[in-house]
Amino acid sequence: MLKTASPSALLKRSWERSVVHGVDSSIAKDAILEAAVFKQYREQSAALLRELYPTIESLACWLKDSYSIVAVCDPSGFILESVGDPLFLKDTEKIQVQNGACWSEQVRGTNSAGTVIIEKVPLAVVGNEHFLKSNHSIYCAASPIFDKSGHLLAVLDISGSAERYHPSLLGIVDLAARTFEDWLLIRKAERQTIISLTPEQTGKHRLLLALDEDGVITGANREARAHFHLDNTSLGQVQLANLLSDVEPLLKRHMGAPAAEKTFHLHSVGTDSPWLASVLIDSRPYVSPAATTTSNLYAKAPGQTKPFSISRYTFDDIYGTDEAFLSSVRLAKRAAATEYTVNITGESGTGKDIISQAIHCASARAKKPFIALNCGAISKSLLESELFGYEAGAFTGAKQTGHPGKIEQAHEGTLFLDEIAELPMEMQVALLRVLQDFTVTRVGGTKSIHVNVRIITATHADLWKKVQEGSFRADLFYRLQGVPIALPPLRERADRLQLARYLLKGIEAELMQSPLWFTPETERLILDYPWPGNVRQLTSALRGAAFLSDCGAIGISCFPDYILADYPRDTQIDTSLKHTGDRVIMEALQMNGGNVSQTARMLGIGRNTVYRRMKRTYGQ
Repeated sequence: MLKTASPSALLKRSWERSVVHGVDSSIAKDAILEAAVFKQYREQSAALLRELYPTIESLACWLKDSYSIVAVCDPSGFILESVGDPLFLKDTEKIQVQNGACWSEQVRGTNSAGTVIIEKVPLAVVGNEHFLKSNHSIYCAASPIFDKSGHLLAVLDISGSAERYHPSLLGIVDLAARTFEDWLLIRKAERQTIISLTPEQTGKHRLLLALDEDGVITGANREARAHFHLDNTSLGQVQLANLLSDVEPLLKRHMGAPAAEKTFHLHSVGTDSPWLASVLIDSRPYVSPAATTTSNLYAKAPGQTKPFSISRYTFDDIYGTDEAFLSSVRLAKRAAATEYTVNITGESGTGKDIISQAIHCASARAKKPFIALNCGAISKSLLESELFGYEAGAFTGAKQTGHPGKIEQAHEGTLFLDEIAELPMEMQVALLRVLQDFTVTRVGGTKSIHVNVRIITATHADLWKKVQEGSFRADLFYRLQGVPIALPPLRERADRLQLARYLLKGIEAELMQSPLWFTPETERLILDYPWPGNVRQLTSALRGAAFLSDCGAIGISCFPDYILADYPRDTQIDTSLKHTGDRVIMEALQMNGGNVSQTARMLGIGRNTVYRRMKRTYGQ
């Protein structure tokens, strides 16, 4: 691990730099952007602030009534956002603790935000430790926020009256910054694996590493960068196997159980340092465990010029205990063993795409391409070339080499046509011809190309009703109805609450926040709300609610306004912060069998707080 200079050494260096810069309070007071300029300046960081705002609000909630604020500065030292006690903001206007003010070290001398920007480590500056006398009445505790490569994104700061400073404030703001960094690393994981490492002896200082499909480290959290001495030059170059021994089982694509449940014992290369390693997220495309090389197991479609898609889901990834849903899954498993066409119906968000991929992975075509096309997402003018491909010069803008269509790309594999009811009538005729003789002719071409492809379709519409209305061909309907599979909407499933708890386990791993649990009101919402967006909506709502949860308890107030607006809430439910906090503590106390110390550790609060809440609740 890299050794960090002591706070006193950091302050000494900062004061020396402040003298060199000639910091002057008369100049500093004018270092604030005009409103119009600040608005434009702030827009450059709008995306980051949107993601960071729940963290800011959470900190501000913890500091409520403490005569303090939470602020975010950009790498130049300008305050982009400040939230907190209006009285403190008003009292400190004379020293420019406000949006648009520059608090860089060059402008205001030693202060937490400005000095952290230079030193890039957490630091508290209290009272007369500030270089400018005008700032001696306040404290500020700040921590840097880095991206996965170690670039400084912002500085998170808590400021308040100097006489109210407590050393724990620096730990709180640093923990919030590090948690947000970890969340960013996990959230941005696309086609990557995120692994967690903790020392086997102490279990502290969790290291996170992002790996690409070749096991190369593409990103790391603050602890991992420091421990393994990773920087901008090494990220993207170093493989995990260069740092840890016996990583092959860890990097294997795991299906079935949640990845976080698989723990591996590893050692640092060249040492006896033991680690506990687990996979938090694996968003790599799924490849059959039997696969050894791409070239010898995956056949190219005729004329194919680029890699095909690979399905990511198997039946092991599908959870459910509802009998109607399980009946549909059992039917899908039986269909996978055949070459029949399959038509999956169900409302949007019920999992039609996942079922289609699972069928492919369980079929004899599992090692061949899985190609998906949404018939409703492509314009009529482009749909023909997307399906059938085109020859060189077939139309303006066509590639000189021509291009295979989705049907060709799915040769020897599976073609998944989502929203098949949206297929235009002329394309229905062309698709029917393919299903009759399994040949395609590219746009602008004359040569018939033989294809061997299995068709799976999906729709949220009543396809037979479309036939009766005349918008869908009856002969194509009969061709596609080999095995009809209907997925029930979430509101009709009896396992809604069990499914929500299952999804929550995965979200715990994403947010690295454990344990998470539902309050009784939330469980009632999950059971009573109609979920028009089905499982997709439930997953999205749970992910957002978990992020906004207080002390691990997901209360009803954590859910989006659009859900609560349509939910008939009991007027007896008190959603105020005070009573929500009481309920959270009482539930945690019950979970821990009345053990106050264990409850306090679990919630990250003091035992006296637990005792006070018990007295207020039970009057004892």
